[in-house]
Formats: sequence, structure tokens, C-alpha cells
Amino acid sequence: MSYTWVKTFIEDLALQPNGRLRMDCPSCHKKNTLSVSDNGYERMYNCFYADCDVKGVTGKRLTKINSRMVFEKKSEPSIKHTSFVDFQLPTTFVPLSRNQKATDYVRSVNSYQAYLDNRVDIMYDIRFDRVTFLVKDKGRVVDAIGRTLADKKPKWYRYGKTNFGFHIHNNSDNIFIVEDCPSACSIADKVSSLALMGTNLLQQHVDIAKKYKNVVVALDKDATIKAMEMTKKISHYVNCKVAILTDDLKNLKDNERERIIRKHID
Repeated sequence: MSYTWVKTFIEDLALQPNGRLRMDCPSCHKKNTLSVSDNGYERMYNCFYADCDVKGVTGKRLTKINSRMVFEKKSEPSIKHTSFVDFQLPTTFVPLSRNQKATDYVRSVNSYQAYLDNRVDIMYDIRFDRVTFLVKDKGRVVDAIGRTLADKKPKWYRYGKTNFGFHIHNNSDNIFIVEDCPSACSIADKVSSLALMGTNLLQQHVDIAKKYKNVVVALDKDATIKAMEMTKKISHYVNCKVAILTDDLKNLKDNERERIIRKHID
């Protein structure tokens, strides 16, 4: 089905370069299901409602900021780059609000505010009964990480085949590296965050950390030794320190999380 009018609608939205928003879908009219992101050249949009197939990319546009870069790229010789196949959201993913149990879980791990603030996209997998955190790279959904609500194994499940971390950037020069998505969401209003979804530091994670002025590795208490090893490696590139936690960030009270953050970045 052609949705040319939707593309025009997206192009006319008042959205700044590198900005993103979530809103009601103009096609299916479901509440808060349309995600739009602008990377400075084009806009990517996708409706997360299972029965709606609205998604796409607007045409590239020239601005004073990117015009020089665009023309320079056109004059360069053609180089073939290897890229991964775009991740397709399973049809069983529905808006978080469709399941009260999923919403309650997101609230319980202090991630709901990040969801309301459009810092992250969180959905519900009706087939596998999982809360799913969408992993993005440059505004595109490249993977999803699901947490079971049915007390089944595995507790966490990666839907795609990437090794991307769950990265939330909030225009802060400081970033906390944590273990899981809820911990990353719980501090997203104060600092940038990167969830490793484990305790293995990959080069992709290091590349993200290098973009920040200060890095704090804040893994769970039982992974303190691993956190120190990561800190040593990252310190070769950027100022990095370790935060020794008594409990997961996602389980702390707001004032406790803020005290930890201030202690390590002030």
C-alpha cells in the first residue's frame, strides 16, 4: 500500500536535526505508536502497532550544515560497504500500553520515565510474554532485547544477530556503562548510558565510550572485578572510573541513583 501522504506528513513535522519523537500514528490512529527520528539528512519513521505497516525513510535533503558533506560524498569513488540486513520488528510486538503486566514491570525497574520522555522505545511481545527494548543505531532499529515476564529461561533474549549495545544519548558529556537495559533507562534523564547486556566489553562499546568526556563503569556488585578490567581498557582512550555499587541502579531510589551519579561525575 502506498503511503506517500505519510511521507509528506513526516517531512513537514517540526523536528530538529538529530532529534526524535514519538506520536500517534496518522494512519492507524493508535496512540503513541509512531516513532520518528532525524539524522540530519533524512527522517526514519515506523509505526509499532502490529497491524499497521507504516514505515519508511524520507528523501535526503540539503541544508547549510550537510550540503558540503553530501557533495563531497558524491565526488568520492564508489566503495562497496558490507552492511547488515535491517532488523524487522516481529509482528508480535505491540505497544507497551497493550499489556498492564509489561507496563508494571517497566515501572518497577524505574524505566517508565525514559519511555514517557521518548528517550527509548519499549514494546511488548505478545507471543513470548516479554518486555522488549529496541536497540538503535543512528536512529534505525537494529535489534531488540526482551525480558521475560513468565519466569522462563532465558531471562533475557536478543532477537537479532547484532552485538550492538543499548545506547541512550541525552546530550551529556558523561556516560555510564551498565549491564542491562533497565539500568540504562533508570539514569537516562541525568547522563548518557550504555547497556552491555552482559559483562563483556566489545570494540563497538569502546567506540561509543570514546565519544564522551567521562566514562563510568557501573556494573552489578558481583561483577566489580570485571568492571575494573573494563575501566583499565577504556582509560587508554578517555577518562574512565569505576563505580562500586551495593545494588543495581534500576533497583535504587531516585535520590540514591542521583547521589551515585553526582559522586562520579562532579
